[in-house]
Amino acid sequence: MVGVSIFGQSWQLTIINLSLFAFFLTCIYTSIGNSNGKVLWLIFGAFFADYFSSYIGNISLEVYSKGGSVLIWIFFEIVFAFAAMLLLVLAASKILLQKNADYTIVYAFGGIGIFAIVAFLFVFPDNEKIAQMRDIFPLSGLAYLAISFLAQIRKKHCLGYVLIGLLSLSSAIVLLLKLGGITDWVYKTWYLSSILYLLMSFSTLLIKADYFAQKLDESNITIEKNNQRLEEIIKFSPFPIMISKLSDDSIILANTNAIKLFGLSATELERYHLKDFFVDVENRHLLNECLEKEKVVQDFELLVKTPNANTPFWLLVSANIIDYNYDVALYMAFQDITSRKNREALLKNQATRDPLTSLYNRRYFEEEVLKRIVKAKSTNEPFSVLMIDADHFKNVNDTYGHKTGDKVLIELASTCERALRDVDIVARYGGEEFVVFLSGVNAQKGKIVADRLRETISEAVVHSEEGKEVKFTVSIGVSSYEISDNIDTLIKTADEALYKAKENGRNRVEIFNLDDKKEFENKEIQERIKNEESNRHPIFNQEEDAEISLLDGIEGNHIQEQNTKIEENKKETYPILGVDEEDL
Repeated sequence: MVGVSIFGQSWQLTIINLSLFAFFLTCIYTSIGNSNGKVLWLIFGAFFADYFSSYIGNISLEVYSKGGSVLIWIFFEIVFAFAAMLLLVLAASKILLQKNADYTIVYAFGGIGIFAIVAFLFVFPDNEKIAQMRDIFPLSGLAYLAISFLAQIRKKHCLGYVLIGLLSLSSAIVLLLKLGGITDWVYKTWYLSSILYLLMSFSTLLIKADYFAQKLDESNITIEKNNQRLEEIIKFSPFPIMISKLSDDSIILANTNAIKLFGLSATELERYHLKDFFVDVENRHLLNECLEKEKVVQDFELLVKTPNANTPFWLLVSANIIDYNYDVALYMAFQDITSRKNREALLKNQATRDPLTSLYNRRYFEEEVLKRIVKAKSTNEPFSVLMIDADHFKNVNDTYGHKTGDKVLIELASTCERALRDVDIVARYGGEEFVVFLSGVNAQKGKIVADRLRETISEAVVHSEEGKEVKFTVSIGVSSYEISDNIDTLIKTADEALYKAKENGRNRVEIFNLDDKKEFENKEIQERIKNEESNRHPIFNQEEDAEISLLDGIEGNHIQEQNTKIEENKKETYPILGVDEEDL
């Protein structure tokens, strides 16, 4: 393919060398990550072997002009031409058969070729055959290469393959013309080799582009299969599943269970947006923050609603960010936990509410007021506590029965809730006693609130089982932050004020003031001493200085036994000595 005459022209040789080097560089780039990279290197190897064959032919001409022997040079020239053909055949087989050629056949064919070269060069010298071999070998390889590459025209992405096939076919035609005797025209077109190398470089780049396009098609097919598989899984899933775009929250896909759950129209999914289903905006922001951090969220509780109804319901959501239809999407699986949340609310209500009056119970009141007091202290805000007790409640039960007594307690609780603010806490403390925490209210204002509440309660009416009207009154004790910031002390002092109201005639309000505090503290001390004494074991009631031993009684018996033995010994001993006991 390369004329021998170019080696005598430095500028022609330089152009061809640069063209061949460009082909080398493109082979390096194109073969990276390309499954057909080996084919390109085989083609480059074939062109380089042909180039080297022409170079050796040029050397043989110089040796011949000087009268030297050129047989060995001609041998290597033909061998490299034959090697170029073998490399082209290997490349063509790889493309046409989509597998490597059987190397046994290659070795056998190579052996036959070497044998033929040796035979026509050394055993049966035939200059004409040798000259024809120089062109027939590359011609055969290029023809096979052209056939294999042009056969790829059926592929979707084949532009690079077709171009190499046409270039190989054109080169084969040029060599065929040379064999036909049109040698002058061939030698004058020395630049054909340079053009061939450059076009081969461009063709390899097209093969790289075809390779990327093929991989893109394969990826698209894989994505389509995955999407179809995902759609099938979603369709037949027993759980409601939905996919939405992460960019604008629009619904892309929802299975039958999700459509029923949210009350959607299956034919108009795209007009719905995920954000329209959230009841709590903060809850939605929290979900988005979790997805940004982890990309996956498991068992996230959401309060949602349907587009056509405002009744909220609870869902347990597992969400994951996925690629769907060439877009970033949010995959969500739902579980309706409304019944569970209702049960939890019921249990919580039972734990914090009084079952008869539905007011908060004593435990909740003390826990919540403790928090309110801490907050009030930080802001220097006043607060008060009211202790309320129904007057003569036992008489109501005895006269009208316990059912009517329960009605009185329910009405009393209801009246307190209606008359007081939402920020105030009302609780049933026990029996017919109720306790109230007033935020931002001092003792004097607390008395005003208590008086208004007392009057409102005195106007309330319930009916007994026989239909009789039953009215009732309450006594109220007031304590405030001025007395203490301890919840137990506040309740006790409010209770003291309540008893004072009872003693002063009932149906009235009394304040526990600072003057009552000293008396209350003394009373507390006395009660504590009394409790300590009542809890003291009787054995500790003996004299302080009396020593108590676990051996008391046992030791006395032991001494008495010893004295008895001494007396008996005296009776036995003294008569022998002839001495009376009185004398001793």
